Amino acid sequence: MDFEFFNYNMIHSNIIIVGIGGCSRSGKTMLTKELINQFNNYLDINSELSNIFCSSIHLDRYFNIEKIKNNQIKTNLGNSYGNWEFPGAIDWDIFYYDIQKKIKEMNEKIKNNTNQNKKGILFIEGFLLFSPYLSNKYEENNYLNLFDYYIYICLDKSIAKERRMKTKSVPEDYYDCILWPEHIKYCSKYLNFFKNQKNSNKNILIIDGNKEFNQESVALCILKWMNFSIKNVDNYIYKNLFISFDEQLNLLEKNFLKE
Repeated sequence: MDFEFFNYNMIHSNIIIVGIGGCSRSGKTMLTKELINQFNNYLDINSELSNIFCSSIHLDRYFNIEKIKNNQIKTNLGNSYGNWEFPGAIDWDIFYYDIQKKIKEMNEKIKNNTNQNKKGILFIEGFLLFSPYLSNKYEENNYLNLFDYYIYICLDKSIAKERRMKTKSVPEDYYDCILWPEHIKYCSKYLNFFKNQKNSNKNILIIDGNKEFNQESVALCILKWMNFSIKNVDNYIYKNLFISFDEQLNLLEKNFLKE
């Protein structure tokens, strides 16, 4: 599939792109929905936000079933399962193409709006969001540099497993031998990526998903972090979310070392 690479400075003058990643059942989809809900709640009462519209894209919609079936892994119990957890299970080229298509549509909507100050926010979420598997490094770098805000939700294995088994259960040996090890294997590259951004101007937030904060309050805190004029935030939650970047990196590193 051919891509038309954009002028990224032009994109970012109109569209704010927020990436939200985390393991299965870390709460990334819920957070995305709550961010959109809280954002829309403020449209009518905040003139700053009234000039902005938002949309979302979800990585889970881009699984390639054929690739999953062809990538069988045998567990310690001798059972073989298709691997849903590795980057090759995703049609990344189609995903990236659809992101570009969405950005084009949003820019066109802004261009045709009578309000010249109109802007857009695109929330993109997925369990392998920051581990792209595009056809070459140039495209992967373009993809990773597309985000204005990077949010990653850490979650301990025990809590992640408990949530997964309660909601969308999988065989025990699949979780222990495939799902979690693959998460650690491929998503640990987030740590290197985020470490490399330490001295850059990237907006990165690593959240401790083990702390069960009110999602509405978390969303409001994040919107404030994104420089919107959100005043009624929970200061306790805000303080716990926005620890130093070194502390955030340490949180992420511990998450990948834990079993």
